[in-house]
Amino acid sequence: MKQFDTYTLRAYLDELAGKGATPGGGSAAALIGALGAALVSMVANLTAGRKKYADVEEDMQKLLVETAKQQEKMLSLVSEDSVAFDGVMAAYAMPKKTAEEKEARQKAIWEGYRAACQVPLSVANHAIEILKLAVVAAEKGNTNAVSDAAVAGFATYAALNAALLNVRINVKYLPDDEWTRATQEKVAQLVAAGKELQDRVQAITDTILDA
Repeated sequence: MKQFDTYTLRAYLDELAGKGATPGGGSAAALIGALGAALVSMVANLTAGRKKYADVEEDMQKLLVETAKQQEKMLSLVSEDSVAFDGVMAAYAMPKKTAEEKEARQKAIWEGYRAACQVPLSVANHAIEILKLAVVAAEKGNTNAVSDAAVAGFATYAALNAALLNVRINVKYLPDDEWTRATQEKVAQLVAAGKELQDRVQAITDTILDA
């Protein structure tokens, strides 16, 4: 597995821009989510230790711990997404001369797509957690850095929606069964939750900037 989190930024972008199917949008979504988490950490670091914000010191310290965890998880998902989709490509490469081979290949393709849904779903779930942290950063963080909290929200919301697009396109190749319908419902729930959180970040930011 290529460890994209060890690449330089330029090397990763060159790989992303290449002709290969991976890394692709799912991997990029995880990287964008990591950027969102890093920006929340930035706001917390610009707030912690300042007398003016002494009453939220504990909140900022918690933010630093949680965003560090989320950032690392998102970075690991940058590489994991590519591995998951490699399974789909391997399934398509299976032999299909006999009826038995065709059946085994089709089952492997479906399993590959189901597995490929798991990483972007994980990205989306972690994006929700980062958005929650962005709300705290915007609400309680250094007001001079509220625009950074807002960018964290926008980036993470983009990561969420990008990841869910990858789930939706993978599901498109699956049979209309209970697993597929449950996954589609989960996507809808995550979209709604993400929008609510991003709207909160935006509202807090607007209130501070328009004051």
